[in-house]
Amino acid sequence: MEGSDSNVFAYDSFIRVNPRKKRKRKDKGNATTPCDLLIRVTEELKTDRGGWFLCCEEICREALDEARMAPRKVLCLGLGSPSSSRDARAQLALLSCLCASLGIVSADVSMYDPVFTDADRQLFQTLGMRYLDHNQGTEHSLNCPTILYMPHCDLRVYEQVIRANWTLEGLCNIVFLANRFRDYVDHNAVSKLEKESPCMLKLEPFVESRPIPTSSAFPSAFTSLAVQYVSRTPLSLQGDAFWELPLLD
Repeated sequence: MEGSDSNVFAYDSFIRVNPRKKRKRKDKGNATTPCDLLIRVTEELKTDRGGWFLCCEEICREALDEARMAPRKVLCLGLGSPSSSRDARAQLALLSCLCASLGIVSADVSMYDPVFTDADRQLFQTLGMRYLDHNQGTEHSLNCPTILYMPHCDLRVYEQVIRANWTLEGLCNIVFLANRFRDYVDHNAVSKLEKESPCMLKLEPFVESRPIPTSSAFPSAFTSLAVQYVSRTPLSLQGDAFWELPLLD
């Protein structure tokens, strides 16, 4: 133990007298910030080959036109930590660019993920976005046309959000930029979905989906992501039995 302590103090003393170490410590003040990293990622996405971002923008606009929706707000759930994850930064960059394109101001963008760090929250403040201290997005209905951005969420969160908005108007107020519902239905047993995600299972046949293409610069960031919205006319024809909120096991 004494030998170990001696080494530590020798190292501390060495740092104090060595000018090179001082210069390295000074350079830390010029370290790349999460905001700098986000700017770089945004440029990468905008210059991705094949006009990737312009393609995403067109897909979103066409879906919104078909849904006859002009979204006023964005709720983002399950983004991950953009200060530490390259994919999460890319997903945040896409969201920021789409909001600018659609005329949604940053103050109307709310973020929640329990993994957010202080650095993430500082980044959102710099961008002018709101971060939620608790998961109110899955607890309250959305009362105006909203884009629900859910790049990393599991079935449980989807079910919570859908249940909280389980009316024709509530569901038609939402455009999901999220993992394809059909993939969840295809890759889970019906018996499991009936017990754990009955609203998702009932809603999926009425959902129109427009997949987001893979980005060559960020091939794993947008896997299975799609713009999805409820087809109002067929859903409006469903009887009262359809709208009875299913029980969860």
